[in-house]
Amino acid sequence: MQQVSDVVEKFIKPYLAKYHPNADIVIMAGSYGRAMKQGSYQPIASSDIDLVIIYSDLEKGGFKAATQIFSMEDVGKAMGGDSRIMMVDTNIHDFASLHYHDKIVRETTNMAFMNTMLDEGYVLIDKNGVAPILQERAARFLADGPAPTPRAKWQSEIDRLETFLKDIRAAGSAEEKRFLGLMCLIHTCEYVLGLHQCWRSGSNQAYRQISKFFPEDEKKITAGFSALIRYGDATGVEGLLEEFVARGKQLLPKLPEAGRQPLYPVEKFVPNQESQQIKDLFMKFMTEHLCEALGTSHKRGELAYLENISATTIFIKSILEARNAEQGGDGKAGMHYLGNKIPDILPVMLQAIDENEHEPVIKLANEALSHMGGINYTRLQNHYLDDVARIYAAQPPKDRQPWFKPGFNP
Repeated sequence: MQQVSDVVEKFIKPYLAKYHPNADIVIMAGSYGRAMKQGSYQPIASSDIDLVIIYSDLEKGGFKAATQIFSMEDVGKAMGGDSRIMMVDTNIHDFASLHYHDKIVRETTNMAFMNTMLDEGYVLIDKNGVAPILQERAARFLADGPAPTPRAKWQSEIDRLETFLKDIRAAGSAEEKRFLGLMCLIHTCEYVLGLHQCWRSGSNQAYRQISKFFPEDEKKITAGFSALIRYGDATGVEGLLEEFVARGKQLLPKLPEAGRQPLYPVEKFVPNQESQQIKDLFMKFMTEHLCEALGTSHKRGELAYLENISATTIFIKSILEARNAEQGGDGKAGMHYLGNKIPDILPVMLQAIDENEHEPVIKLANEALSHMGGINYTRLQNHYLDDVARIYAAQPPKDRQPWFKPGFNP
């Protein structure tokens, strides 16, 4: 625990005093936040520092709602040692942006990562004494759960699993079965959360909720997909997907015909080019995080590791789809799409799993992101796209200034 306290006292607090002196609330989330709150947990060496920084009014603070991510090289020196690079993720909001973010999350995306950070986090600064209220509200928000998945969206998720099931059965080689299983796992994990009408992950964190709340499903997913992805044995996954599809079809009639539409639709209020730039930056940010975790996620268990490398594969596919303005499809179609774009992707991903060799995977991600300067960055700012739409909606078109900025100073 001493190490975490040192990071807080010798690095984070001086950093906040220098760059966010007017912040009203600061909550440290992620591994470091849980460590401070629990008092007995140590984050792994590669863990980032995650901060939620809240102003009463972002404009007065000189910020917009965004995630700012950057590497700080002076962490080690601040702690009295050698220079050491650490990634710092700051999620910057005010109360208006948080409120609209919650509305979008509950009704549209079903991914409540911000409330999870608020709920689990450790309060560093609370100038107005409202941080406990904010955390209590976040806990209630999480407990209440998301709005039900619209029926058409849920049907598309069923269709996707059925496609993977069909193509895994028909695959002509063990290598193809393994790769299809790798592509399928992240979708299966998200689907299981949907089966239980729980908050989704959207990245590589579904294993946390599944193992915590649905341990029987976690055991079956881990056993089935480990056998398939590592050894090409599809028996367990085929039975598992059959079960999940059947359970999904039973849920279907209980779901609403349609979901709520955003109050300020992005496609209506944000110019297409600007919207795509923000989406591309998010993909770069997430892919870098996934690649960073390739070598360490096994410390959190087999499902955590396999889900992370599955998510990495699917994010590479999504980058290529966005870059080329096309859809690659699921199952066998998606596998062939990836193979056409990156011929080495199947052997590289399977070798990574077999030999714990992840550098070639990172090179593939770097290649996919070559139009954005590759995977690495020292500064990246990713605005909340829905909040950009909210702000633009309140402004006359002639007064709107482009939100997207290519860089920033932390």
